[in-house]
Amino acid sequence: MNIDNFVKGKAVVVFDPPFYRLIIENTFDDNYEVAKVTLGTSEPSAYSINNLINKKWSRFRFYQKTTDEVDISEKRINPKRLQRISRKEVSKGIGTKAQQALKEQSQLEKKTSKNKKSEYNREKKLMNFKMKQHKKMEKHKGH
Repeated sequence: MNIDNFVKGKAVVVFDPPFYRLIIENTFDDNYEVAKVTLGTSEPSAYSINNLINKKWSRFRFYQKTTDEVDISEKRINPKRLQRISRKEVSKGIGTKAQQALKEQSQLEKKTSKNKKSEYNREKKLMNFKMKQHKKMEKHKGH
């Protein structure tokens, strides 16, 4: 059996003041997924974390991303190329793979929320316009 066919997972509890958060990472083949759960302000026990993972796994919202893992070569890298690579990595932003994936997920959620809100506002304006037109027509019906 090849070990790459198994799901590799990791759960980390992080204190992000004032809350404790549970970050769950899974890797399967070329898929990488991450979920973040807020645990509360008090330090969680191992029992409560295990209970949460075992009983409420289906409620976690995982953000999926395909991994583009680059094979590390053993040959010497040109210093200029190394500078370009490091500059590119720094411009991407600082953080772990999980943090970057969670950031992308929050940006995506913001975008969808904004689209829903603008659609709702357009519909609301249209309804108000139709209502005013209807009132106007009713007002002038008798004359």
